[in-house]
Amino acid sequence: MLGSLALAQVPAPATPGQEPKVARPVVRLSFTERMKQYLQRTGATIDEAKSSAEMVVTNYPDPKGGKTTVVIVNDRRKNLLGFYIYNFGSVKSATNKEEVYKYLLSTNDAITIGSFFVDGEEDIGYKYLISSAQAMTQATFETIYTTMAAVARERKSEIRQLLAGNKDEKGPEVKKAAEEKPPEQD
Repeated sequence: MLGSLALAQVPAPATPGQEPKVARPVVRLSFTERMKQYLQRTGATIDEAKSSAEMVVTNYPDPKGGKTTVVIVNDRRKNLLGFYIYNFGSVKSATNKEEVYKYLLSTNDAITIGSFFVDGEEDIGYKYLISSAQAMTQATFETIYTTMAAVARERKSEIRQLLAGNKDEKGPEVKKAAEEKPPEQD
C-alpha cells in the first residue's frame, strides 16, 4: 500500500526531449492577502491595526485631500464579500428623519451599485454585497471599490447638510428637476 502512495507523487514519465511534468502546488491566498493584492492597484492603503483575518479596513485617498474609509468583510457563512462605508453621520438626533430617509431612498435609485442604509445604532452607511463563491477579478474589484468611493464622496456633503437640518439643500436630482421648465403642450 505504501508503494502505491509513493507512486502517486512520481512525475509523469517524460517523452524524449521533454521535461517531466510536475504538478505545481496551488497557492491559496488568505482573504487578507487577496485583498492586499487587489488594493495595490487602487492606491488605497490598509489599516493593519483595525483589520482582522476576515475584515480589511482600507483608506482610499480623496482627490480633494481627504480619505474614504472602506471596510471589506468576508462572510464565510453566507459566502458574501461586503464593502461598507460609514462616516456619513447619524439620524439619531436629526429633526428631519423622514426627509433624510426619503433622500437615502431616492439616492439608492440613482446610484449604480450598492445602497445606503441606516443601521441599528442609527448611523448611515453605504454597502455593496457580492457573492464570494467564485473568485473575483481585479477589474471587478477595482470597479466596485472605486465606484463606491466616488458615490460616498459625492453624497457625503448632501447627507451631512440634511442631517444638520438645512432643508433648503436638496440633492442634485431634486434641484435639477425643480429648475427645469415643464415641456410646453401644443
